This record gives sequence, C-alpha cells and structure tokens, in this order.
Amino acid sequence: MKSRNSAEGTIWLQGIATATPPQGYSQDFALRFMKELPLYGEKERKFLDRLYPSTGIDRRHTAVPDYGRDRKDYDFFSRDPSMLPEPSPAQRNDLYITAAAALAEEAARNLLRELNGDLSGVTHLVTVSCTGFSAPGFDYHLVQTLGLSPTVFRTHIGFMGCYAAFPALRLAHTICTAEPDAQVLIVDVELCSLHFQFKPDLETIVANAIFADGAAAALVSRNQPVHPPSARYAIRSFNSRIIADSEKEMSWRLGEVAFDMRLSAYVPRLIERDIGEIVRTTMAEVSMQREDVRLWAIHPGGRAILDRVRETLELTEEDLADSTAVLREFGNMSSATIFFVLKRMLSGPRSGPVFAAAFGPGLTVESAFLEHRMAEAGA
Repeated sequence: MKSRNSAEGTIWLQGIATATPPQGYSQDFALRFMKELPLYGEKERKFLDRLYPSTGIDRRHTAVPDYGRDRKDYDFFSRDPSMLPEPSPAQRNDLYITAAAALAEEAARNLLRELNGDLSGVTHLVTVSCTGFSAPGFDYHLVQTLGLSPTVFRTHIGFMGCYAAFPALRLAHTICTAEPDAQVLIVDVELCSLHFQFKPDLETIVANAIFADGAAAALVSRNQPVHPPSARYAIRSFNSRIIADSEKEMSWRLGEVAFDMRLSAYVPRLIERDIGEIVRTTMAEVSMQREDVRLWAIHPGGRAILDRVRETLELTEEDLADSTAVLREFGNMSSATIFFVLKRMLSGPRSGPVFAAAFGPGLTVESAFLEHRMAEAGA
C-alpha cells in the first residue's frame, strides 16, 4: 500500500530528539556477563565468543539498574548464582511502566529544547511501543507532565515491532493533511532489555546480543515553527509491504517469563530479496528513481541486514554510515532506532532526497521518501 503527500502543502518532520537510560554498558561487559551464566555450556559460550564481536555494536543502554551491580545488590534479577527464577512478566512490565514514562518525558523535553519553543500547540499525541503496556499509559503521563491540553487526541501504536515509527509518521502525515493547523507529537519508547532471558537457545542469545533501550520524540506539522530548525525533513510518501512466505521468520509474543523474540537467520536474505523492488516502488510514487536518492536511513536491525542492503542496492559504507554509527553506539532499540538514524542525519552536511526503511515482524517492510532540507535552502 502507498500513501502520498497532499498537493495542498508540504508536511514537515520539524524536529527529532532522543533519550537513553543512564545505565550504559559495553558489548565487552555484556559478553562477560552472559558467559558467566551457569545455564550456558561450552557450546553456548563458544557461540557467544563468535557472536558478540561480530554484532557491530560497541555500547548499549538499559533501563534495568542491575547491570553493573554486584549480584548481592540485584533488585530485578535473582541474586542466586543460577539467575533463577527469572523476573516474571508482571515484574518486567512494572519496571516498564515507570521507566517508559520517565524516558518518554525526557525525550519530549529534549525535543522542546531542540525546537526552542513549547508544546502548547500540540493537537495530537501519537505514542509507540512494543515492549510493555498499561492503561493509562505513558501517553497519559506525557499529557500531565508536559502540560498538554486535556483535549489532546491520543493514539497508541502498540506491539508492531521495529517498523512502528513509520505507521506513526504516516498517521501524523494523514492528520496534518486533513487538519492544516494540526501539530502531532510522536513519542516512541522501547525497553527491549527488560525481556532479556537466559535460556540457552540460539535465538534468545542473539536477541540478548543486539537489542537495547531508547526513546525518541518528533514533531510533525504543516505550519512554519516560530523558531525554525536549521534542518528538517519534508515528508513526501510512504510504502508498506509484507514479504511473502515470511511470517514465521520474525515474531514477538508474550512468553512464560517475558516477551519472546523469534528471529530467524533467514531474515537478512528475505530483506535482500525484496529491498530493490521496495525502493523502486517508493521512489516511483514521487516520479523519482533509485539513483536520485542521496541519503539512506536504514533501520540497523543487525549488522547482517545492513550488509545485505548495502550489497543489494550497491551502496557504499558512507551511504549507511549513519545507520552503522547508531548500531555501534546504541544497538537495536526496536522502533525508536530509525529516529536516532534520522536525527543523526539531520546534523550531517548532506541534504536532498532520503529513502528510509525499517523491518519487523510479519516480515513487514515500512518505508518512506523524505527530503532533507537545510533552512537556507528555503525550508
């Protein structure tokens, strides 16, 4: 399915801000932590030694305060050397409720500073998350703490996975197309590390090695802000595609002790198979071709995915430098990750047409065509 910009006026992604939990840890620390788990045998430890250096990740952040503490000081994990019993789904979700609200607010306040303004004009609030839930949720918390109008329209996009930022942007675009004075605040929070498990199966081990926590906030509107940013994105079109015969390759479900990630090693090859056609379709919607793209914002779901996309589209390492840097510095923060990539790109020296895409359960690929505009270029 496709969605295009209205001819009545340009709709802008006015600004992006991000936030991460204060607790950060290196990939080397994570490897040591995992290798010490008594549930893992020699086979699993050898796999860990091969896996962690190959992830392309240097550092990640977590909302779980136990990382870096002595075992005797653990509050979330068991203090028993076996790490059993693991935290229950309720315990994980309780931590999500408090940590997600705090991180969402931090990202939104960072956006407020980025735009040198206020959020009093926000008419719609769109929140995104697949790593926890409650009602009222962190959307309610944001209305209270940011001083948003009690009549603000709220929508939550939940449990869609790594591509969910695009449905949020598409919804914001649709709202602004229908209501020229609308201002849509998007806040995306993912706390993937709450669902790390210690069972010795390879898919769980891989998920533990790449996923991380982070949040982002973005403002979408048609009107020129009082203090225009130095750079922003014009939103042009969207595309959504379900890759055939891929439903079993990636999934995200509630398990016995946490959310369970099914992540097949075949996922990069499926993306490789369809990404060229997805780019062509997305660009054709705005009468452009793949060769017209100057900037590539690809969700860094993993190093193998970036490698396959680069090879298939015949891109350079520089083309995917922003995606690679976000993966290296933050890991895979599920749906929030693409906002980190787009924010990094905003501060770069290049402008022009942008192809952005993310991949998630289904297997679904969501993409968008944006234009990176500098203020002096008439933005």
